[in-house]
Amino acid sequence: MQEWRVIKDDPKTGESNMDIDRAILASCKPGESLPTLRLYSWERPTLTVGYAQDFAKEIDINRCQKLGIEIVRRPTGGRALLHDHEVTYSFTAPIPHNKFPPSLLGAYKVVAQALLEGLKEIGVCGELASRKKTNIGKHSFRSPSCLSSINHLEIEVQGAKLVGSAQRRTKKAFLQHGSILLDCDRSLVNSLFKFETDDARCRSMEILNNKVVTLSECLGKSVTRKEVFKALIKGFSHVLKGNWVLGHLNSFELIKCASNSYSKENINI
Repeated sequence: MQEWRVIKDDPKTGESNMDIDRAILASCKPGESLPTLRLYSWERPTLTVGYAQDFAKEIDINRCQKLGIEIVRRPTGGRALLHDHEVTYSFTAPIPHNKFPPSLLGAYKVVAQALLEGLKEIGVCGELASRKKTNIGKHSFRSPSCLSSINHLEIEVQGAKLVGSAQRRTKKAFLQHGSILLDCDRSLVNSLFKFETDDARCRSMEILNNKVVTLSECLGKSVTRKEVFKALIKGFSHVLKGNWVLGHLNSFELIKCASNSYSKENINI
């Protein structure tokens, strides 16, 4: 029977959260590591930026510093995302693995289906964004905010983005992680970025107001991280059958986290 590991983490700094995700990915090898679902949150509001994003050009670093918002670089691509009132998930599995297609999009879709099943457990019926929808308006406007667009196979509810995700692949494993919004301070999010014009800032705010949705808005009530953790574990176990065990970082992962070998990836302010 296939075994899967679940790690339920206490809130951590942005640097620690990204180091742990990197360590699990680096330690994951076919036949040696269990595929792992990690569920976590953040000690304080943290802005993660994509591994190739020009943060100096697109992020208002002075404002982040004034507000005490940590900035850290992700191992995955995409645009900047404020982690605050949310649940963050990461899923890591060896390549190859018989439960996942060999392509990025194929693996992405399997993880997305597990997320959808988890959302159903708390009463939210989402759907996967289609490629046709995500192409609309891409060439006419580009915001530095991850929430300002819905990418192919991300999760939406009635046309509004609920879950944003990104994937990183190596020769031996893949990591997919993302953010499930519990609530969202849209004005705060929009204030953290640099825009070329006031019109661009206004347009970004309009998208946040009309094309982003939170779990509390979907349900008409607040939901706790504990409830979301429980629902996601059920969702993943429905899609990925087998023995799901509660675990912790192994010795190889702990060594990689303690080595500070990834500290150069972080943006300290």
